[in-house]
Amino acid sequence: MLPLTSTPHQASTLRLAFLLALAICASNCRPRVLAPLREEEQRELARKIENALEAAGRSQVWIKSPVPLTSGKLETPVEARVGAEVYSKVMAALQREAKNNHLECAINESRTKAGWRVDDIRLLRYGTQVSRWEFHEVHRILHAAIIIDDLGGNLEAARQLLALPYSLTFSVLPHLRHSVETAEEARRAGHEVMLHLPMEPEADSHASPGKGEIRMGMTSFEVEHILQSDLASVPHAVGVNNHMGSRATADPRLMTLVMRSLAGHHLYFVDSRTTAASVALEAARQQGLPSFYRSVFLDDTETVPYTLGQLRQFRRVLEEQGTALAIGHPYPTTIAALAKFLPQLESDDVQLAPASRLLQLPELAHLKLSPRRTAVRIGNREQGRGNRE
Repeated sequence: MLPLTSTPHQASTLRLAFLLALAICASNCRPRVLAPLREEEQRELARKIENALEAAGRSQVWIKSPVPLTSGKLETPVEARVGAEVYSKVMAALQREAKNNHLECAINESRTKAGWRVDDIRLLRYGTQVSRWEFHEVHRILHAAIIIDDLGGNLEAARQLLALPYSLTFSVLPHLRHSVETAEEARRAGHEVMLHLPMEPEADSHASPGKGEIRMGMTSFEVEHILQSDLASVPHAVGVNNHMGSRATADPRLMTLVMRSLAGHHLYFVDSRTTAASVALEAARQQGLPSFYRSVFLDDTETVPYTLGQLRQFRRVLEEQGTALAIGHPYPTTIAALAKFLPQLESDDVQLAPASRLLQLPELAHLKLSPRRTAVRIGNREQGRGNRE
């Protein structure tokens, strides 16, 4: 039987044990204080949120503006346009991401005259703003790409296109005087670069595709050799579209060899549709290449009114299909028309993106080729008749 009294040593030990337990309890019960986010952490948070929003809304989320941080403070909100069908889902994804990062979410919602939601969202930590977003609800987001062909010969025209604040895709001809420089400058400016691959035109054509041409009767070795040489003169190319090629693109055997070679270089393909008989798109899809086709040529006639009319036609195709791709050239008239029309295209909730981004959209699987017209020769190149679709 234990004694009812304790020795001084035992009492001291009990007191120490009690104080230690009390300290541990206090430590565990004290709320965790999170340090303020550094600027790089704010950027990383914005990237996490962007990924969460795009995962939730997929092609119906358009993050329009980058994260503008100055001295660790968010100056303006990151603007996102969100399709009506996924708006609630995307908002829930943002709130979930905020909670995962121990942030408060302050939302101020308003409505436009048309009834669309506009949400100003401030993400806070201990009352201090660490991120700000502005959601604009829209009917739906349309997806467009515009490829500018025949680059590499005129550096000044390329720089005028680079000065336009829009996501144009630069398709550069190989082995020209400014091919490398054009591709390098486009890449540095954040534009996507393609190889504008010369291919053999019809036998009665007086136009020459230029050096680095894919010709009828070539072997797989010859095709690969030409492609490697062409790619070496157009650095940073991530995709290919055909330059001319009304004869070559109609040949199933040759197109199979070309697409196998492109697949080996992990490139995508856009069929310029210089002939109604083209089998290039079908061959690309058979080889598993990300691929699409041109819907509208912008500048068969080199005048600003004509190109503006083609851009309006492009807008109509977008409305019908949800996704479309146009091809133009570095003419002064085309550059002037793009500068005039593209602001309106953007305000119509059309996301102008690099061609590769368009090719990632699930909607493409359901699109069929539009009715096509045969190719004609204009000047020194093969082109379409009218807006040859």
